[in-house]
Amino acid sequence: MVQEGRVVQKRGIGKDAEPTVKQAINEFDVLADVIRQYYDLGDIETPRQLEDAHQRRHRKLVVNTSAGKFLVKTYRRDPVILDSLRFQHRLSDHLAENGIAVARIQRAKDGKGIVELDTWALELQAFVTGEPMQISQETLRIAAETLGRFHHVCRDIPCPPRDARMWRFSEVPRASFGQLYELAKTQGDEKLATDCCNDLALFLHEAAQKLNWDARNNFETGLIHGDYHGGNLLFDGNRLTALIDLEFAGAGCYLEDLAYALSNLSIRTAFADDRLTYRTNLLLDNYTRFRSLSYQEEVALYYAVGIKHVATVSYQLVQLGGELAGLNAIEWMQRLRQQCAWLAQRAAKR
Repeated sequence: MVQEGRVVQKRGIGKDAEPTVKQAINEFDVLADVIRQYYDLGDIETPRQLEDAHQRRHRKLVVNTSAGKFLVKTYRRDPVILDSLRFQHRLSDHLAENGIAVARIQRAKDGKGIVELDTWALELQAFVTGEPMQISQETLRIAAETLGRFHHVCRDIPCPPRDARMWRFSEVPRASFGQLYELAKTQGDEKLATDCCNDLALFLHEAAQKLNWDARNNFETGLIHGDYHGGNLLFDGNRLTALIDLEFAGAGCYLEDLAYALSNLSIRTAFADDRLTYRTNLLLDNYTRFRSLSYQEEVALYYAVGIKHVATVSYQLVQLGGELAGLNAIEWMQRLRQQCAWLAQRAAKR
């Protein structure tokens, strides 16, 4: 029996029998048989698990066939999951038709993008070669243009309903920020940590006012990617090979996507004011070739970037035991204070 991409052997007899997972080679052989049955791809090798890939939400494997190499994803056969997957497939097709590189969905013999079995389902995507984005002038330009084009070409695409004002990063969780502060006090001068904390708290308070529930009604909404960072932009040198991970795509505020991009691609690894200015201008200049920003969006953008950036650093630093990207908590507190001061100055110039 197969359950969610796993081969299960019953121990005992009847409904109370205990399931046990067979050896991986057996379950992968069953997946190969399913692919042979439902897809027209010629010879099928035994799939293997994709190394260094997150397996939390669904399982990811790689299979070689006569027709090429494919990424195999298995899911629980749940109506909500499958409806979301079908939307992602429609979006992927639309992006490809409009010149945005994506991982092509391989259709089964019946023309569908999802194969549904007893309690599980699977999809195949063309395997895309490439590495996560490395920041350079050219890759940053391409990433900005891709996001702008994404927002432009998807304006009229029907998408799953949700309240566009519900942002993933609308505020910094007090618990993780408090933990960051406590860590900083143990790793350096307590007064310095407190001064940084106070300055950041003032910035975050002002940001909360600029991004309050009513203010978000002034920002344009539409279909957004929802998780725009370098890990979801695969490059071969300076060529974008695919924009991936569309599972967070849906109705949202364009500003949320743009803030996510600026935080991850421009602010995260830039500390000097001139570097921050150069990267931010480069990203915004290329994004706005496809979509312009309103005055309200320009002002609020930098506060949204600051909230996302502080929230991410606070969480990751605690999870990683007090060090992130070679910097400890007190060093990050100083960097965050400097970066948020730059963001506040930038907002004031709008």
